[in-house]
Amino acid sequence: MRIASYAFAFMVFLASAAHAESVMVNNKESKIRSGPATGYTVLWRPRMYTPFEVLAKYETWYAVRDVEGDVGWIHDSGIGKDAAAIVTAEIISVYESADTNSRVLYQAPKNYTFKIAESKEGWHKVLDPDGETGWIADKGIWKGEKQAEKKAKPRPTKKPIKNRKKRAKGNRRRNPPSTPNPKKPIKRKAINNGVSKNTVCLSF
Repeated sequence: MRIASYAFAFMVFLASAAHAESVMVNNKESKIRSGPATGYTVLWRPRMYTPFEVLAKYETWYAVRDVEGDVGWIHDSGIGKDAAAIVTAEIISVYESADTNSRVLYQAPKNYTFKIAESKEGWHKVLDPDGETGWIADKGIWKGEKQAEKKAKPRPTKKPIKNRKKRAKGNRRRNPPSTPNPKKPIKRKAINNGVSKNTVCLSF
């Protein structure tokens, strides 16, 4: 019965390949798993406000893809339908208002995430995971839009999704970790009266 249920989940995915929707992580405890159930392997823990492209839905689980093309399953208790963005450029500026001539509040590095509160004329009013607000231009970011196929489609499996790239001869094989990698710190460059300081933020 369990096998039949997951086979059905995969058929749902195939039927929803053209599904165009995005969601946002709204729970700090959210996890991306290799299948649509809590018994499946945790692949990684996404940062708050991370946007995802929705590929399919099975019961209370969503098959999603991130900005790098990685795929997995997330429970609906950990996501929301609000707009969000992740930085794809090496660094972007967060402004006080929707104007490049306004004061720069801080600079956000690649993979920094935001919840979008308002959008107008190529600008977004955003809230970051630390509660800071500001405005960013609609460039150098990704908002969960549909993208070209990059990796294998998600499918229910008890094993982590493996990298299929061939390893160079002589290279030592690295086994996938049994638990998700710890969050890596991201340094956000704050600007305060002309003096720069580094603020540590977290990324998945």
